[in-house]
Amino acid sequence: MPPNPLHFSAIAPLYFKWPKSFDITALLFSSTLVDLELLVFLLNGEPMIHGFWHSYLFVLTIYPAVLSPILYLLERGIDKKIERIYRFFRFFPETISYPFKAIYTSCLVGGASHIFFDMWVHQNSSWVLFPFYEGNLFWIGEWSIIVFGLVTLLSLYAVFLWIRQMRIPRRNSTQS
Repeated sequence: MPPNPLHFSAIAPLYFKWPKSFDITALLFSSTLVDLELLVFLLNGEPMIHGFWHSYLFVLTIYPAVLSPILYLLERGIDKKIERIYRFFRFFPETISYPFKAIYTSCLVGGASHIFFDMWVHQNSSWVLFPFYEGNLFWIGEWSIIVFGLVTLLSLYAVFLWIRQMRIPRRNSTQS
């Protein structure tokens, strides 16, 4: 699939369109941390294939159940640091600490979107439909350029929405 940051930027428009329903921090972590599985394989000297973490079973059950409480506590424990990071990137969310439901939903969407984008472009994703099917029915080979194009367009749209929201706080602060 595209580089890991594009997994996040392709779904970031969800936050910009529905900022009360999606937590940008949870979308970021949940859409990218799935690839830690590949790092573990690499560090163990094993082939970097998509294993159980790259399955819908994992990202729709275990993954959000573990990641959501961690992010919920993290947002409440280091909210000032998160706020400074947001300011550095000129990102101005309405809130830093989201309700658990928004974090959980964001983790579900982030993990599922990662698998959705990967399943079309990786032949070695044999766990996508585990335990129902071994192999990857969705791999489209050379046609995967379509997925790369779609992810790129969504990422560019996210950048556009981010730049647009950067201007809103400055306009409001000058009117005060």
